Amino acid sequence: MAAAIMPPGLVYHPADITAYEVTNPGFNGDPVPAYVARPSSPGSYPGLLLAHGVHGHEEHMKDVARRFAVLGYVCIVPALYSRDGFLTVVEEEDMARAGAALAKRPHTQTIGDLAGAHEFLRKSPYVGDRVGLVGFCSGGRMALIYACNSQGLSAFVNFYSNGIFTPTEVNPVPAGEMVKDLACPMLGLFGDEDTNPSPDDVARLRGELETHGKTFETVSYKNAAHAFFSDTRASYRPEACYMAWGRCLEWLSRYLKP
Repeated sequence: MAAAIMPPGLVYHPADITAYEVTNPGFNGDPVPAYVARPSSPGSYPGLLLAHGVHGHEEHMKDVARRFAVLGYVCIVPALYSRDGFLTVVEEEDMARAGAALAKRPHTQTIGDLAGAHEFLRKSPYVGDRVGLVGFCSGGRMALIYACNSQGLSAFVNFYSNGIFTPTEVNPVPAGEMVKDLACPMLGLFGDEDTNPSPDDVARLRGELETHGKTFETVSYKNAAHAFFSDTRASYRPEACYMAWGRCLEWLSRYLKP
């Protein structure tokens, strides 16, 4: 089975990483738990803000943070469902709770929660003057919203952000219509077989980025659908995952590392 193939970046020595839990003020000053992973060696490193997908503050996202940390990044993963009485999807019925949390989340809350984690990185003695952003699935959409409504980011990697052109009652202006205010270079990584975002959505996003003169690249992988990067799900596609991981690291190295 594809999921038996070891995902990229998984092999590292635990002694090379320091990881711990923190709590930061988010939107309205609400406490937002977060997971931090950084290199254990002293020094100053680029910061990396990770926005989780629909499955929430799951172990997979923490492991991705550790994979980045061993390569020289200070990563933080805020728990964006924390107001709703749970942190991550464990049981099948939790998916409905996650969907409800996403549906009622205003853009201002997304911006405030990610800003709190961003501020943690800015104040960290281990972080230099550059901070990047990576988002997956609905977290890719939230990351796009934040990247279009904040300053101080040096790079953004967007893994298959969904719902980017879908207005809602709570958020009548969708993320895709904010691209004119994107303030950092963006790499978009998508699957050709995805339906949300569909290839048409990706083409529309690319058109918006071109229209507004943004620095960006988009890549779409064949034989890959939504969540192809997640080695904990049946959607995992090792070949696309490895290629996307390499492009992601190249983008972050280009814009975050001196």
